[in-house]
Parts: sequence; structure tokens; C-alpha cells
Amino acid sequence: MIAHDVQDLLDSLAMAVGRGMAVDDPEGRVVAHSVHHGEVDQVRAQAILSRSVPAEVEVWQEAHGVATTREPVRIPANPALGMAARLCVPLLHRGRRVGSLWIIEGGGPLSSEEEARTVRDAAAIAALLDGGGSSHTLRRLLNGEITVRRAAGILGEGPLRVLAVRVPAGRGDAVRGDGSRGDAVRGDLVRGDGSRGDAVRDDGSRGDAVRDDGAGGDAVPGDGSRGGAVPGEPGGLAGAVGDELSRMRRPPAFAVVDRHAVLLLNGGEDASALGESLAARAGGLVGVSAVHPGLGSLRQAYGEAVAAARAAAAEPALGPVARWPELGVYRLLADPTAYSLGSLREHPALAVTLETYLDHGGDAQETARLLHLHRTSLYYRLARIEELTGRSLKDGTQRLELHLALKLARWNAV
Repeated sequence: MIAHDVQDLLDSLAMAVGRGMAVDDPEGRVVAHSVHHGEVDQVRAQAILSRSVPAEVEVWQEAHGVATTREPVRIPANPALGMAARLCVPLLHRGRRVGSLWIIEGGGPLSSEEEARTVRDAAAIAALLDGGGSSHTLRRLLNGEITVRRAAGILGEGPLRVLAVRVPAGRGDAVRGDGSRGDAVRGDLVRGDGSRGDAVRDDGSRGDAVRDDGAGGDAVPGDGSRGGAVPGEPGGLAGAVGDELSRMRRPPAFAVVDRHAVLLLNGGEDASALGESLAARAGGLVGVSAVHPGLGSLRQAYGEAVAAARAAAAEPALGPVARWPELGVYRLLADPTAYSLGSLREHPALAVTLETYLDHGGDAQETARLLHLHRTSLYYRLARIEELTGRSLKDGTQRLELHLALKLARWNAV
């Protein structure tokens, strides 16, 4: 169920350090192996073919402490077994061992930088192995491949938010986060008003369905502040997020979709605190959706979170953690139905007053003349408008939001 995620991380890491690698489960069964980089010895070739480790090799490994180690350990070569030297990195998640990462070191040990990268990406692999069912289920539900009822048994039920981590544009090539080869997050997304609409693109704009293959996407660097994964590689974003989540007692489900790490928050997590930690660790921007009643509106929440992350990229004042309910005019740019003018619709005279006032650049004298109002009456109406909308007419961005909402109401009415 988790093959795509683990395989992508493993291939990315193997390419970065130029070594052959494999992941075993706690019973020694081969879960994944990299494409060939560097030396391939007899033991590795046999393990790939049989999907298991020979008994005599397992004895040699255990003699060097691999079964109990909590730290990386080096296994010397054993020519009699046809085995080159290896580095074993235990895959630990929430204090529990979920497997081992093996790196062939026949040509010499990894450098300190390569070993640090390996340990960091191992944390992400461990998180996927331990929570892979939820990661896979989250992506399948976003894709519309399973029902909410089936997903609820793994992902849980109840109110939720979605958090999306995005790395700013212009930092490398797009990456394929889940190992797929072009599958899109299919189907229409639910608009903010509950109606069906066009799917939200990976960057939050309206249009085609969200792609998983990174087409047209930006870079996903890794933990840039820590000299981590190479930008543009799946191990970067997934590794940074997986490392952060490995510190949590009950990590949320997460999956990488194009240049976003998508997290399902339905366990009482502090979205703001987690978002700030992830933004700092991944060197990126975070979007958080509104609260939704359950998994039935997961894709709507996903669209909101991705749009919020994009807004944070477009408007630095919103970031590094931007929240959908607080996006102002950017909500309307992402979803023209997102703001309905609220109770102002029940007061047509006030709506006309506001539109006239905004159409004339906030000129109170001209607005009063056109509407045949005394200036005092106009100011009363404007104060009432602020009260009903919760917006300040002294704030340029909030005036823009109201003005655009009025014009969209006209547009959507015809």
C-alpha cells in the first residue's frame, strides 16, 4: 500500500549518495530496493530476487548488533557470503522499530553529509512504513478511489482541517511526490457554497484536476535551513515533514501531492503551531483550511489548504502560515463563490450604497450626490455596512474584497 512513497524516497536518496539501498521490514523481508547505484553484491542480488535475506547473512548481521541498535551501525564485508560492507540505519517511529535501511558501502563509507541525509530520510521512510495505510488511504480518498465510509475506518471520523505545505516557486524542477506516473486527483471539488465546481489545480487556481506528477510544478526542496535534501527531490519535502511528524505522539496522516505535503488534522492537533514548525523545517509556506465536519468534505478542505498556501506565496504578509478563512480577497481569487456578502444581501439599499461608494473610489461627497443622500445618512449607512460585513472600509484590501464580491455577485447572477 505504501510502495510508491517509500520507493520514491529510496530512489531519491540512492541517487543523491550514489549507493545501492534496500528497505527490510522487522522480519527481514525486502520491502523496497533502489535502482542500481554503485556496487551490487551477491547478497543484494539474491535478496532482490527472493524478497528475503538468507539465514546465514542474517546471522552475520545480527552478530554486529543490527537487531537491537537504535543508531546506524556498520557491518563489515564477508567475502565468503558474497557480501560487501554495509551501513544499517534502523527505521524508528514513535520509539518503535518498523524496519531497517541498508546501504552498500563496498566502495567506502558515506561522507558525514551523506550519512546525515540518510538518517533524515530514514525518519520519513519509517513514518511511511508505520502510518503507510493512512497515507495511502488519504491519497486514494482525494483521488475519489474509495468511499468515505471505507476511509473512515483508517483515517477516523469527526471535524477536520487540511494543512498543505508548499515550497516557494523557482527552486528547481517539479517532483512527483507519491511515486505515481501522472495520476491526477480527479473529480470536481466542492465549492465553498456546497455546489460542485471545477477542480482546484495544485496551485489553488480553478481549472484542471490536481496532478500528482508535478507537471508544470515548482521545486520541492528539502530542509533548506539545515542543508538537507536536494531541492526538487521527493525526499526533500517528505523527509522534512516526516522528520517533524516523527516527534509527535500521534502523527496525522500525510501524503505528498505534487509540490505539497498534505496533512489530515482530525485528532485535535494545533494547526497553527504545527504549521509554523513545518514551515520552518521545510523552508516553505503553509496553508490551513477551514474546519469541516468530516471526510465527506475532505477535497474541499484540500482545495482551501492548497489555495491558502499559494496565497501565502503571493502575499508574504499572510505567511508563513495562511488560513483559508483569513485570506480576504485571495479567497475570491481561488474560489469566486467563497464570499457571499453575508447579511448585506438582505439590505439592497446598503449593497447599492457600498457599490456606489467603492465604484467612486471612496468619494463620500460624490456618493451622497449620486444617491441623493445627506452626508450624515451616508456615513450611517457605511458604518452599518462595516457592522454587517465585519470589514473595515478604511482597509484597502478589505475594500477590494467587498468590491470584488459585489462584482462577482453581478457576474454570477447572469
